[in-house]
Amino acid sequence: GELRWENCVAGETSISLVAMPGVSGGSSSSSAPTEPRLERAFRGHRGAVTAVAFHPDEQQIISSSLDGCVFVWHFKLQLRPFRFAGHKGEVHDIAVNSTGQCIASASADKTVRLWNNAAQGDSNVMKVHTGPVRSVCFSRDDTALLTASDDKMVKMWHVPTQRFQGSFVGHNHWVYSAAFCKNADLVVSGGEDKTVRVWDAERKVGIVTLHDFDVAVKKVQFNPDGSCVAACGNDGCIKLWDLRSRRLLQHYDAHIGPAFGIDFHPDGGHLASTGEDETLKLWDLREGRLLYKVHGHKQPPLCCAFAPSGRGLATGGRDSLVFVWDCCGSAEGPPAAVHAAAAQSPARPRPASPARAAPRTAYASSRPRPSSSVPAQLRSAHSVPSGGRAGLGGRRRSAASRAGTPPRAGGGGGVLGGVAPALAVTAASPYKQLSPAAGMSRPR
Repeated sequence: GELRWENCVAGETSISLVAMPGVSGGSSSSSAPTEPRLERAFRGHRGAVTAVAFHPDEQQIISSSLDGCVFVWHFKLQLRPFRFAGHKGEVHDIAVNSTGQCIASASADKTVRLWNNAAQGDSNVMKVHTGPVRSVCFSRDDTALLTASDDKMVKMWHVPTQRFQGSFVGHNHWVYSAAFCKNADLVVSGGEDKTVRVWDAERKVGIVTLHDFDVAVKKVQFNPDGSCVAACGNDGCIKLWDLRSRRLLQHYDAHIGPAFGIDFHPDGGHLASTGEDETLKLWDLREGRLLYKVHGHKQPPLCCAFAPSGRGLATGGRDSLVFVWDCCGSAEGPPAAVHAAAAQSPARPRPASPARAAPRTAYASSRPRPSSSVPAQLRSAHSVPSGGRAGLGGRRRSAASRAGTPPRAGGGGGVLGGVAPALAVTAASPYKQLSPAAGMSRPR
């Protein structure tokens, strides 16, 4: 059915949430996301919000914008946000290290800044590329930093010394996104040349090149256990590949217009996406279906990020707003109001909402925190039954048929170079895959 919440953001924004037919608002897993419920809205940027990230302790949200600034927003209402200004161009991406004390920002001014997460906003400038920097990512141990740029290069840097460690050479056009896998032994990148490339991080050589997109690739990411790669593109599609079999597993005609952002839930079985059609969508990857479709931003949301615990989800949009959504089902019914934190005005103590009287965050849940970000289903090679409604690559469908229908079956990606030890594994994917069918695309 359709649940429509009106006037949820201080009387300004109309929120509607559509639950897909046959999908309940929960999951058998205690860590799986439930219906997203809008909890907070942060206002302060003067341009489109390009990236969002949670502090590891989930007490702060960090965001970047085309206005050239980085904001650190606090969940404690009496605290004013930190505003970091120093870049001489738009800020395209941010990353937060494992302690939350260092924030990296990638800018059109061809630099990366490493900010100290404090009110003073001290930073070190790294001149990393000869073109605008589009992407930045920390390794899990915080020793390496990955950057991608319009100069067609992906580069790795040693964070403690800020020294250059090597380049990943292969893209022939702008590189929009690059990311480490969990152990930092693999790197994935994608860009304007319509390819997704997987690299050996130590040897700086290409392992797999995936040619399944016919348009620019906007965002790439490893799933939490590093066995799969997801990417979204300007055609509105989301694709997932299994690196162990080096085949395309799933294809979703996700958005009408470009898909801008994707992020895996910590359980590895769910994915959030944002697109030009002004929607935030949550996908069940194990079943291959759309769970929730959310309208909140007045203009297209450009980025999304799950909290480390999976209990919250942040989005940033072209409307210059940052939204925080409760994904743990801790609140009963739609929230009565959403607090907007204005960065330009002095902070004033405000009474806490009864729905937010949680000890840690605005979306704290009574459910226990999962002991591992990789559930047992992902660690087992034979835990996923065959068949079902999972979708793989296929041709694009009409806009009408895309709304709320399962994805279709499709096929694989190409291979370049040798096989890294991390890929030399023959195990079943955690995500469903259909048997070959008519109209199925083939590896190029």
